[in-house]
This record gives sequence, C-alpha cells and structure tokens, in this order.
Amino acid sequence: MLKSFRFLFLIFMFFWISFSSYADEKKLELPTGRLIDNFDEFVATFSSKKCMECHEDIYHEWEKSFHARSMVDSIKGIANFFTVGVPKEWQKELNKEEVLKCLDCHLPQVRYATERLALEIAELMIEAKKAKEAKDEARFKRAVAKLSKLNISCYACHNIVVHRAAPGWFGEPDPQTIYTANEDVEAEHPTEYTPTLKSAAFCAWCHGVYVASDGESTMCNTLSQSYYHGYISLGGRKTCQECHMYAKGRGHRFPGGHDLEIVKEGLDFQAEIKGFRYGVGKWIPAVNVEAFLTNRAGHRIPDG
Repeated sequence: MLKSFRFLFLIFMFFWISFSSYADEKKLELPTGRLIDNFDEFVATFSSKKCMECHEDIYHEWEKSFHARSMVDSIKGIANFFTVGVPKEWQKELNKEEVLKCLDCHLPQVRYATERLALEIAELMIEAKKAKEAKDEARFKRAVAKLSKLNISCYACHNIVVHRAAPGWFGEPDPQTIYTANEDVEAEHPTEYTPTLKSAAFCAWCHGVYVASDGESTMCNTLSQSYYHGYISLGGRKTCQECHMYAKGRGHRFPGGHDLEIVKEGLDFQAEIKGFRYGVGKWIPAVNVEAFLTNRAGHRIPDG
C-alpha cells in the first residue's frame, strides 16, 4: 500500500512540475519596476513577438502599421530635437527627461530604461541622421538595423500609456497586467478591461500636444485639435478608432494618410473639364479645369 502511494505521489509530482514549468513559460516577462541598462535585454523585454503566439493575426496587422516603425520613420525630426532643439534652442543638457519628450510617444518603453540606455538610444537616432546626411549607406544601415528593433510595442499601448489620458481617474497601470478594450477575455496572463482604449483621448495624447513631466508641452502635430475643434464641436460623433481601426476590419494596422484607401474615404474629389478653342486666324485648343475637394474626415487633411 505504501509503495503504491509513493508511486502515485511521484506521478502527481511529475505532472505538477511539468505543468508548472509550462505555465512559467507562458508568463510574460514583464518589468517589475526596475530599470533596464542593456540594449538587447530592453528589446527582448518589450518585444511584441511575445504576443504573437496567441495573437498572430493582430501581430501581423501591427507589423504593417507605422507604430511598428515609430523610430525608423522619425529619425530626422527626433534627431533634430536632440541636437538642435534641446541644446541650442532651449540650452539644456540632453538627459532622459528631455529624451522622453520625443520617445514617450515614439518609444514609451524608454521609461523603463536607465539614464545611460536612454541616452544610448538617443545617440543612435543622431548617428542614423548623421550617416544619412553623409551618404554613408553602410553606417546608416547599421544604425537603422538597431533602431528597427525599437517601436511602439503591444505592451506600450496595452500597459505603459493605457491610462495616460486620465491617470487621476484610472490610476497607474499594474506592470504585470495587460489592459484590453474587450470586456470578456480569457488569457494566460493577468488581463483587465479599460474603456480608455476605445476613446479618442487615448490617441490624442500623442497625436496632438504632449505635456512632459516638467510641464513643458511639445506640439509635433495638431491632429487632435482639429478633431476636437473642427469635428466634435460641430456634432461629429466618431472616435479615432472607429475610422482607423474598427471600420472595414482595419485592426491594428491603423492606416492613415499613407494609405490610399482611407485617403479616398476622407476626401471627395470632383472635377469639371471643358474644352474650347481660342485665337485669331489660328485656333488654339485649350481646356478649363475646375476641381472641388471636400474634406469628409473628422480632422484636417493633411495632418498627423
């Protein structure tokens, strides 16, 4: 009897340990408040590939978005801010606080970087810009290869900045929780529903005026202003997500001004063309063209 009990106990322990190991593998290795100092560890910690196993379709949508290229598509503007705006116009030293004035939108994960790593990433942007200007293709490709590993990841939107538009109401996000716009979700990691992901205010924080921790505001574009002042104030009802995400199953691609289909939806184009001739003795063919453009979007076009 005792031997049978021991045998069953060993079998139980074997399966329990196996299951525990499997469960541990499924857990997301999310930050716990510590700052990361190593570039490769930083990339691995926030990689969206962790989410791909369970959310493959969404991952491939995100891959096609400009959020997935938030650093490499903004090299010139961000590097100019680091090399001209901060040291020359504002006469400040480039540090993590100043770096965040760009990267808190373009790379929110940098909040979890040490001061040294934040400056390393900033220098990488500067290096890419200098290489581009010097027409040093090999040097530029090396910088871009590293920058392409940095982007607005799943964790950035579904945790780090999820309550940024209303922290006083929702509080700070729990680093171990993935926040979702779906009320009924089953997942192998802690998940919590939040309505902020469905609101235009969630998008407006970056696509409008960004207010830094020191109170200084940065306006890279005026998209949210034209949305609120020229659309919502005139009776518009749709959120950013309704047009750029939910409509036609666009999902996490978030197509905008670079997508011809959504541009056609936002702009109505009509033209009247009339041919005629003019001249004395010799008729010269000519044409009169009148074009009419109507903005049907919920904000100014172009904007970004």
